[in-house]
Amino acid sequence: MTVRAAVILMLAMQVAVAAGVLTMLAGNAWAVAVLAAGGSFAGTVAFARSVIG
Repeated sequence: MTVRAAVILMLAMQVAVAAGVLTMLAGNAWAVAVLAAGGSFAGTVAFARSVIG
């Protein structure tokens, strides 16, 4: 795994965890939090791949 890939995956994981936790704290079910985290993970990977070098 390259450093670029590791940075992108680490950033995406952090954003996904934050989105999942915030979704849970908002009072939603676990399933909704997991779906929000998955969507934010995919979006962050797509965005970071285009921005990071």
